[in-house]
Amino acid sequence: MPLVFWASAEVFQPAFEAFNRARLAAEAHLNAAFAASALAALDGKQIRYVPIVMPVDMHDRYPERSRLNRKTGVYDCAPHLDYEVFVTGSFEEQIREFMRGVALSRSHLADLGASSEQIAAFDGILSEATERIVAEMPHETRH
Repeated sequence: MPLVFWASAEVFQPAFEAFNRARLAAEAHLNAAFAASALAALDGKQIRYVPIVMPVDMHDRYPERSRLNRKTGVYDCAPHLDYEVFVTGSFEEQIREFMRGVALSRSHLADLGASSEQIAAFDGILSEATERIVAEMPHETRH
């Protein structure tokens, strides 16, 4: 089994629907791309992505809390994402913001056992993800 990407979130209600659309599209895309890449060899490793999508005035109550658990091979990535993008932005902007948060996992891939080739594969997948997801979902608003 390849590197697994799993996502959820802590989301303030007005951003929920847009965030969930982005999450579903991104999660499916990333898992398929990871499985078809050098990341397939990272058996038993997982990125659990639980971003915080809250207005800035709520960030103190919902702090970022990313951490690596070497024993289980899981990196919990929990950054703040731009709440306003999920309230007023286009689908493309929302996917781009989602991927910006996922990219923060990169610095921990080596700790999960990833080689430089696998980290490069991760970078390549993320660099193309927004355009590919938007192209695969033509019914979503692009601007």
